[in-house]
Amino acid sequence: MNAIEKLEQDGEKVAIRKAKWKLCLGVLLALLGFAVLLAGAILDVQDTWGIVGLLAGFFACDIAGLSLMIKALPGLALSDINRIDQKYGECELTQLHGMKKYEAAQILRSHKFKYDDSGYYRRKKFSFLKDSVSYYVKILDSSNMEKTIRNEWNYLDKQFQNGKSTCLILMIYSDEPTEQNTQLLRNAGMVQIADNMVLDMYASKTILVVGVDPVTGIGRYLDIGKGHHLYLYKYGCNMLKKLFG
Repeated sequence: MNAIEKLEQDGEKVAIRKAKWKLCLGVLLALLGFAVLLAGAILDVQDTWGIVGLLAGFFACDIAGLSLMIKALPGLALSDINRIDQKYGECELTQLHGMKKYEAAQILRSHKFKYDDSGYYRRKKFSFLKDSVSYYVKILDSSNMEKTIRNEWNYLDKQFQNGKSTCLILMIYSDEPTEQNTQLLRNAGMVQIADNMVLDMYASKTILVVGVDPVTGIGRYLDIGKGHHLYLYKYGCNMLKKLFG
């Protein structure tokens, strides 16, 4: 770790500590506001100026508390993202078999995915928690997985802006060295997990990247793990296991 990275980490730690202090102080001020009202009720304050003072104290404490809690949100989000990084940063990728191109296409069709001219296999599936989820699966070759992921995400971001729950499963067949793509696949998963769990848990779209060895047909991706049923990324993981697990 170089000096710049250490300074950035130290800065993040300070920001997180400040955010936690702001949150605690904000909660205490909010509670103090309610305590002021409760004290007025217990003491049976009835004169006009006394009531005005109690209300002023209540609103002052609650507004100040709420302001501090809002200011704490970026630091708390950073803390949550760090926890995700620690949890998934060294996590082994999940492997699935039987994902050679022809086999994968056959499996998708057998599960009622319909192929369209844009290159996607599509299926809309009912969900109790999301009303319905539209799954888009794309099978493609790539000599530069990082560039492919970026291009497909940009396409997804532009095409699907209607607020409906959309999950893109990107199956990339690449001859690049496995070691070279391992961290790339892990990072791609962590970005989406952080987006779902921290930045926007009600996100309307997500992308799940699967790196597939075209010779062995073994696919690898970052699984979100048990629980997390509210998140779209989890839906993608479940669909992958249903198809190829």
